[in-house]
Amino acid sequence: MEYNEIYDRTRELIVDYLKVDAEEITPQTNLVEDLCIDSIALVELGFKFSETFSVPMIEAQPEIFIMQNLVDFIRNEMRNQQYSKG
Repeated sequence: MEYNEIYDRTRELIVDYLKVDAEEITPQTNLVEDLCIDSIALVELGFKFSETFSVPMIEAQPEIFIMQNLVDFIRNEMRNQQYSKG
């Protein structure tokens, strides 16, 4: 899966869960500071990301709550999963 596909799907999950406009989410969006996501929402979204992308749960690290970093993390985990299987 390419970066743009992961980004778009991640944004869709966030938009659906938070009921926000997609335009509110940019690569620089901080999910906690800009969208006011609380810890419960972060956990629930973490489950959604894990299920959708078949990656381990995301550990709570402040820098990972920036959209671009989140997508990079998911992409790297997906690559790691592929390499460990192949």
